[in-house]
Amino acid sequence: MIENFLQYGQWVILVLSIMSLYLVSSVKHETRLNGYVLTGVSRFSGALVFVFVDLYAFVIANLIQTYIAFNGYYKNKKAGEDKVK
Repeated sequence: MIENFLQYGQWVILVLSIMSLYLVSSVKHETRLNGYVLTGVSRFSGALVFVFVDLYAFVIANLIQTYIAFNGYYKNKKAGEDKVK
């Protein structure tokens, strides 16, 4: 069971990562914000999968990328709200 999850879960995470890159590269503010959220979710999911296969360097890398993604989301959300005012 866990082997199937790890095998197919990695592919799902890869697809999510590619989708998030596509969204983050958008010129539309809301689309870019959604990309940051999806990036954070996919990186955190990646960290969880790597915990199961004992690749702790990848866990640390994924957690750092999760922080960067959500930090970018909040900064861009605030910048977008400031533009509206």
